[in-house]
Amino acid sequence: MHERPPEGLVATFVVRRASAVDAEHLGAMRAASHAERYDNDPRREAEFRAACQEFFARELTRPDPFLRSWLAFEAGDSGRALGSATLSLVPTLPRMRDAGPLLDARVRSVYVVPEARRRGVARSLMLVLMDDVRALGINRLTLGASSMGRPLYELLGFVPKSDEMVFEGPGSGLTSF
Repeated sequence: MHERPPEGLVATFVVRRASAVDAEHLGAMRAASHAERYDNDPRREAEFRAACQEFFARELTRPDPFLRSWLAFEAGDSGRALGSATLSLVPTLPRMRDAGPLLDARVRSVYVVPEARRRGVARSLMLVLMDDVRALGINRLTLGASSMGRPLYELLGFVPKSDEMVFEGPGSGLTSF
């Protein structure tokens, strides 16, 4: 287990690497995040949570998964997760100025339950995730930032990139054609 509280705060929680047995926690965190940001239809949230749990259980069982996840819990209580973060590893093309591994890393699904916010949980999750990225020798880490998360990511050294665009195709539920 690993913890790094922000300056001036004493951590009352622990952060640890998640495994397939944590799929229920990871699915619940992802579903709660999406419900807050996009849709709070309880029926759809339950279906999404089940799909996420199945996904994490399957992917974290693979011998060499393309993702890694972490969970934060109150110290001494692993019954309910306070937050989660997932790192997605993707093979990539060589770059002119990058002799590192041919992997890109993207932060996915950083979420902290409302009652645990402003306690350093997201920061601790991100610091552990970033330590893992460094240990892998990856020097390109990206993420999509919500307005709530942007100040934290900027404090951690992330900078906006102006040349990225996203296509939300048919069926995404975010745009219509």
